[in-house]
Amino acid sequence: MKFELIVITPEHILKDEIKDVKRLFENHLDLLHLRKPGSSKAELKKYLQEIPKQFYKRIVLHSHYQLAKEFSLKGIHLTEKTKKSTNLITQLKQKKIKIISASFHSVKDIFKSRRKYEYIFLSPLFDSISKKGHKAKFIPEELKLILKKQKVIALSGINSENIRSVKQMGFAGAAALGFVWEKGDPLKNYKELYSKIK
Repeated sequence: MKFELIVITPEHILKDEIKDVKRLFENHLDLLHLRKPGSSKAELKKYLQEIPKQFYKRIVLHSHYQLAKEFSLKGIHLTEKTKKSTNLITQLKQKKIKIISASFHSVKDIFKSRRKYEYIFLSPLFDSISKKGHKAKFIPEELKLILKKQKVIALSGINSENIRSVKQMGFAGAAALGFVWEKGDPLKNYKELYSKIK
């Protein structure tokens, strides 16, 4: 099974971000999680319009879910909040919007979940780079149980020093945010991560 490297966008739109996103797609990026919690639907729509259409099937949306159908994106990601909204999930099913993934922060919640996702994000695996105070909390025995249950993507604190160990632990992939966007050239940072898992 291929180990997937996913990039999550920063919360706020950065200068040259869309140009950088295009460069990432052109350099083997499997999936981009478009996460802009403070952005309006119009802002997200403008963002998507600036990305070439051939990359739409590699984008998963975290908000303003109706845009997923409008732009023929891969699908949507349920956050902690949206995952609990049965009304929203019913509406998404009616509109045939594909739910791809969801976030989990505890082992207990994963085992309680009855919904099947293509993959899930589990965090914090390591101390977060982008969210200060977001500390690692899982023990190896717990992780082994989860990794047997379904396809899990490691999230939080992913960097070039620990991504190989994430792969060795049996995770299906890793999602990077802070390491890619917070210092220097995002493409260079991404390539550094990618080189460790080839």
